[in-house]
Amino acid sequence: MPEPSGVLSRQLLPASIAIFTTVALVAFEGLAVAAALPELAAELGGVALLPWTITGFLLTSGIATAVSGPLVDGVGTRTMFRWAVAIFVAASVAAAFAPTMPIMILSRIVQGAGGGMISAVGIAAVGLVYPPHLVSRAFAANATVWGVMGVAAPAIAALMLTVLDWRWIFLVNLPLGLAALAAGWRVLPGPAGQRDRRVDWRGATLVGSITISLAMAVDRLDWTSLLWLTWVVAGAWMYYRHARRHEAPIVWLEHLIRQPYSGLALGIGLLVAGAIAAEVYIPLYVRGVLGAGPALTAWSVLFFTLGWTTGANISGRLTRRIAESALTVSGFGITVPALVIIWLAVTFGLPSAVVFGCLYFAGTGVGISTNSGLTLLRTATPDDQLGRATAAHQVARAQGFTIGAALGGSVILLAVSRVVPDLETVRQLLAGETAEITVAAAQGIADGFGLTALVGAFVVAAGLPAVLRLRRHLAPARIAKGR
Repeated sequence: MPEPSGVLSRQLLPASIAIFTTVALVAFEGLAVAAALPELAAELGGVALLPWTITGFLLTSGIATAVSGPLVDGVGTRTMFRWAVAIFVAASVAAAFAPTMPIMILSRIVQGAGGGMISAVGIAAVGLVYPPHLVSRAFAANATVWGVMGVAAPAIAALMLTVLDWRWIFLVNLPLGLAALAAGWRVLPGPAGQRDRRVDWRGATLVGSITISLAMAVDRLDWTSLLWLTWVVAGAWMYYRHARRHEAPIVWLEHLIRQPYSGLALGIGLLVAGAIAAEVYIPLYVRGVLGAGPALTAWSVLFFTLGWTTGANISGRLTRRIAESALTVSGFGITVPALVIIWLAVTFGLPSAVVFGCLYFAGTGVGISTNSGLTLLRTATPDDQLGRATAAHQVARAQGFTIGAALGGSVILLAVSRVVPDLETVRQLLAGETAEITVAAAQGIADGFGLTALVGAFVVAAGLPAVLRLRRHLAPARIAKGR
């Protein structure tokens, strides 16, 4: 049989349909449900609980990703894929018919667990299903699916809300999920090593508590941050002791503290945190400073998303000619200057096109580094450890998203509070509500957003030494391969 030439070749098509369709469904749910929040609140009530429809999904998604890593290695991607899609689809149907807000939140919590399982299975399956020369392209295709959903999901959600109602945002997962399940039912691989269905629930609890504590520590940047950071350190120490004693911990220590895993986890985690710190709050800048309407505000986040997709595809095309570690470093070299220029553009009142363009290039740098990092991770990891290794890496990236979003918000609020004591206007804008913007508040938001971009640049730069150490660690193997 000839070697497949692309991820959509006949031999790989069923697996590609299964992997990328389910990834698209998870990406769609992450974006579309936010658009339906007003309709959810109007019909189900319980407005005070509304944020948990998003928070609950994200929290269980992150924990499920970590839990799924060992299970992927223990029972195989085929079995985990079946479980993941079944849980996600069933929870989606339950959410569609939820009669009250508490039941909706419970359904979203279960749906988030299914989504986290799908994410873990999808990343591991790419490394196991595709031949080495297509792994990087498959990771790039995965990023492209997320990018396309970033563009299409808001429009699709708006159409559904206009023509149908909010319940169809969940019901659409039923036919598409079942189609993906049928496509991947037999084609995904079984376990690479010995079967093991044990779950390290204590380790999962510690990882979840560390994640929440990190977010709380950078959420307000006041004296309470020290208390949360104390728990982060204590939780990390408790997990270290737990992992050394447990036969099958949820995250192996070698996937966190040994090269190349430590360099990738720390470097990529800080890269994502620094970039996301600025990207998440571009709508606040567009609405509060530029005075743009809801349409431009909503679409402003796409520059970074499209850049990420572009960078991932560039990396996918270049990994056969350039070492993955070199590509990873180059992404940092693009992202840091882009964030610094955003700060300069905001500070000196340069055209908004400069800000949007630099957001695109920041996303491009992140896409190059994250895609090449995943390819390098696959190359360095045995098949029977791939689920654990990729899950540990995804946990590190998730920490970056959490820390970046919280850090960016706290920096902006601190900057605004220096010129506008009452932060209610900013909080209304962050919530997507209409608010009157004073000149002082607009200037405070501009200063805060610019400072967030600058802080983000320093955070990204802080991750560069870890990636450079990774390159030195890989130098002997790279020379041996002629790369």
